[in-house]
Amino acid sequence: MTLLYDHRGNPVKSQLLSKELAAPTLSGIRTVWDDVVTAGLTPYRLAALLQGAAEGDAGGYLTLAEEMEERDLHYRCEIGKRRLAVTSLPATVEAASDEEKDIRLADEIRALIKKTGFRGLLKDLLDALGKGYSACEIIWDRGAKWEPAAYRWRDPRFFVFDRESRQNLRLLDAADPAAGIELAPYKFITHLPHLKTGIPVRGGVARVAAWSYLCKNYTIKGWLAFAEVFGMPLRLGKYKSGALKEDIDILKMAVANLGSDAAAVIPESMMIEFVEAAKTSGGDTLYMRLADWLDAQVSRGILGQTATTQGTPGKLGNEKAQSEVRDDIRDDDAAQLSETLNRDLVRPYIDLNFGPQQAYPELILRAVENEDVTVLVTALEKLVPLGLKVEQSVARDKLGLPDPAPGADLLQQTSAPAADAKNGAAMNRVQPNAGIESSLFERMKEQSADPAEALILAAEVLLGEADSLEQFRERLIDLLAETDPEGLAVTLARIELLANLAGRTEAAKR
Repeated sequence: MTLLYDHRGNPVKSQLLSKELAAPTLSGIRTVWDDVVTAGLTPYRLAALLQGAAEGDAGGYLTLAEEMEERDLHYRCEIGKRRLAVTSLPATVEAASDEEKDIRLADEIRALIKKTGFRGLLKDLLDALGKGYSACEIIWDRGAKWEPAAYRWRDPRFFVFDRESRQNLRLLDAADPAAGIELAPYKFITHLPHLKTGIPVRGGVARVAAWSYLCKNYTIKGWLAFAEVFGMPLRLGKYKSGALKEDIDILKMAVANLGSDAAAVIPESMMIEFVEAAKTSGGDTLYMRLADWLDAQVSRGILGQTATTQGTPGKLGNEKAQSEVRDDIRDDDAAQLSETLNRDLVRPYIDLNFGPQQAYPELILRAVENEDVTVLVTALEKLVPLGLKVEQSVARDKLGLPDPAPGADLLQQTSAPAADAKNGAAMNRVQPNAGIESSLFERMKEQSADPAEALILAAEVLLGEADSLEQFRERLIDLLAETDPEGLAVTLARIELLANLAGRTEAAKR
């Protein structure tokens, strides 16, 4: 068997592929039990958690990120939007080339991503958006070929970064509780999105949202305390000079009971006065505005905008512009996740079953662009006969058509003879190898070869550089304007003259 190596150069040990290497336990270094960190969270303690995560002890910070998603509905909603924006994208697979072998490998990956568990894998890996990294263990099954039997999400607290670079993820293990052990090749899919320049654990959006979360907690507590007494009259107890301490305690208890029981008993020598609460302008909306402002900061940090949350245009001018910002974030998340899957899932699957390859199929998570099919078909119809080379797989992807299944009924080009309206005679297309038409055809090719070939080569370059059909069409118009129209016109005029003479010669013969 060929010895395989992962992308880090470590040899693959096949005997470990079907074992669970990072499963949680009731006791030990990867325990299932967690501590609670949000109860009694203070600015000082939050600063300590964030500093500890940056220095290598991320357990408290990761617990905080988990609890933020469980306790704050707004944070959970916004981080969920960002995940769903990626997981809802269609997953496509492009073959490395149009060769039969590469097409077969692409079909294998297409079948792999259609199996149960793949969409759940995407959601688990996107947990890295909040925490900075995420890891899923592949449980391989060895049957007729190596197949992923399951994808197991592993608690990020089961992993630690190396002390030197703080970039390489390692598995916490009893063999090395402090530094951890190196991840087994082809066993883990590790997603470390590049959301911010620096070490991965400082890039998660939970880190920037943590301060808003803390301030919002203080705001909500103050809001609830305010709501409890807002609008209630002030109860003022009065006692005469020289009253005994026991009498004062009775009056204090009576004033307190009036707030809940609306009943009290006091000596005749004492009195309770009700003072109407002052109605300060805006006092009842202060907490709401502060909580909304903090939520808006969280939305900007996660989605890059607030229009889809608050329904207001904001600073970018209109909702359409803000939506485009969110699309940019979604596309970047999808591109980075695609790279992770191609490295840690596609390549291992191909290597284990078909051996190392020079080029691998590419798994792509990408939004479907609204292509102008009419423009595309018209361009292909005119340029392909002139010699433009276009891969069938690329054209099918642009048109949104899947690759044909083996043995499927395929559409075929057909040409029916056109009936002459006067005498019903068939007027078939003139073949280029028949009589004078053949000479005319050869002469036409010779006359138009150089200008047509130059135009075709330039059009091929434009097609490869263009991001869309609209851009290709605009640049093609500019290209035609930059060519030698006079020389091409002279060539076409000569061809037209030859065709006219050929037609007159044939008419004279009849």
